[in-house]
Amino acid sequence: MNPKVIKTITYSKISLDFYDNNAIMFKLDNKAIDWFYSLAKTKKQTIDTRSAKRTSIQVKKDRNKALIDVFYKQKDLKLIQHFEIEKNKNYFTIQLIIQSDKTIESNYLVPLDFIYPLNICNELFLSLEEKILLVPYDNDMWIKYEATYLRPGRTSYDVTAIFDDKNNNGLIIGALDFDTWKNAIKCSAYDARAFYALSGIADENTHDHLEHGYLKAKQIKSSRFICGFYNDVRLGLQEYSKLCVNPNGIYKWKHGVPFGWNSYSALTLETKIENVRSAADFIYQLDNFKTKNNHTYINFDAVINIKEKDIKKLIDDLHARNQKVGWYMNPLSHLSIQDKIPLLGSKNKTRKDILLKNIDGTNYPKIDDKYPIDITIPEAEKDFRLYLRWFVDMGFDYIKLDFLSHGALEGKYHNKNIKTGRQALMYFYNIVKEELDPRKINKEIFISSSIDPLFPNGYSHSRRSSCDAFGHIEDVRYVLNSLTYSYWTNNTLYQFNDPDHTVLYHSLVDQRSTTSLAEARSRYNASVISGTVMLLSDDYGPNNTSISKNAKTRALKLANNKQLNELARLNIAFTPITLTNTSNVFYTKNYFAVFNYEDKDIVIEIDPKDIKFKKQGTLLNLNNNKTLKYKDKIKIKLNKHDSYIFKCQ
Repeated sequence: MNPKVIKTITYSKISLDFYDNNAIMFKLDNKAIDWFYSLAKTKKQTIDTRSAKRTSIQVKKDRNKALIDVFYKQKDLKLIQHFEIEKNKNYFTIQLIIQSDKTIESNYLVPLDFIYPLNICNELFLSLEEKILLVPYDNDMWIKYEATYLRPGRTSYDVTAIFDDKNNNGLIIGALDFDTWKNAIKCSAYDARAFYALSGIADENTHDHLEHGYLKAKQIKSSRFICGFYNDVRLGLQEYSKLCVNPNGIYKWKHGVPFGWNSYSALTLETKIENVRSAADFIYQLDNFKTKNNHTYINFDAVINIKEKDIKKLIDDLHARNQKVGWYMNPLSHLSIQDKIPLLGSKNKTRKDILLKNIDGTNYPKIDDKYPIDITIPEAEKDFRLYLRWFVDMGFDYIKLDFLSHGALEGKYHNKNIKTGRQALMYFYNIVKEELDPRKINKEIFISSSIDPLFPNGYSHSRRSSCDAFGHIEDVRYVLNSLTYSYWTNNTLYQFNDPDHTVLYHSLVDQRSTTSLAEARSRYNASVISGTVMLLSDDYGPNNTSISKNAKTRALKLANNKQLNELARLNIAFTPITLTNTSNVFYTKNYFAVFNYEDKDIVIEIDPKDIKFKKQGTLLNLNNNKTLKYKDKIKIKLNKHDSYIFKCQ
């Protein structure tokens, strides 16, 4: 026998049905979606709305919003489900609050615990074919986004979509607060069709060796989560991303998409000053490969053994002809070979003295072969601040911050007010924000985060959407996996989705053969449609080798395309045509791109309505300047590993 509804609260499009078993049904436009409980754990007990006594429901409504508080009691603990519902929205927000007259400690709150679905729920949640979008916590170790079947233990970090991949109908659940908790949506261990949203995740995918840090107070709040149902979850993810725009983040970048060159893939750690100067000279000759202000960025990346005076001379020379220069830092991670590097501003202290500790005082284990640093140690903070000031005084214009996930681990921080990894990462971000404030340094620095958690957002202008990517077709597919499932982060969470340095001929880092012309075209096109940051990374001399000759020829052929670069400067991340797997068709207004990941020639057929085009028209191929007429169906023949970008004329 199904439980009975004892109370319904409706505001605008959203209704909440309260059942006699304490479950709550989310309804949209009077149609049932799914039902849930809530629970929280302290060090001493668990309070669960399945068993706790519901004591009251309080409702406040005005013309734009409804506030609903549902109160529960169990022994000496109180629990509150705090709901907010806005007018004409497809979602509600919920925050879970636990209270006691005495101080409590908690590291685990579950605002939304969706239970085994019955026939009173939306049929999507009764299906064994529903999919879950798995959003990675960060972009380290070549992790990918996935859209896959629900299965016990599968976890998406901070946000997910539960959807029908045949029509994209589905549920969006996502956290809205990232300054304290690591959040996740996790499939239940008890049923593949049950799942829950929690604050307090710490596992192998967050790189944690310890449980999530405990908060200690008489009142403890979870992160806020939105929960909404959409006819197309792509629209839901876009709406979610707008809610996550951070008004307290860094300043807005006004100078457009960066264009330029990055040293890492081209030359690895052994980059020499003459290599950088030669690359700068070559990039300067590419008339169409520039920012909207006619700048190009020439970026040092993880270089060693270059003299400071030579770097300063290069900066001054490049500034004289309107080029900019970038630098690399990994302030939150430590390699053993750096043990004896002295800390700036601290006598007799080296980098090995600022490592993060376990609870027992031992060093935290390596993550991705690097030890995490505790930025809350005064000497560590002082060293980083002085390093940033050196960076500014040298005249750099661009900073790449790498391996920031190391600063968000659950550990024993020197600053006793830091209880969680996310609080520690926020401590770091606030240093960056303060030291690189244009009002303080009288210039604007482009801030790029590389290996980095997706959240908290808004403390860098760009974030790399994937791990390292080079120039082969699998790199293209990898970059476009990230675009398929995170295109919605561009111009919302971050101003620019970064598709990583664009290799068009040969990478020293990936240790593979040279890139074919078709692969290179696809790699360049993938960067153009990603959001974007346009940094080439090939060896352009000064040694006149076959690699440097061919790299220049390739760049002149592909990277100096005026129409493609004008499109890249629009700062638009194209939308995927499908969420079933890594899409091979992406579109935006008046443009679409097609990719062939296969080792054979293919024909791609597109229904114009699926990319919001008219039934018939004429297309301009931006890669070869040829036109193509279509009617009812768009058919594109692609050679092995190739791609094209089209504009509707």
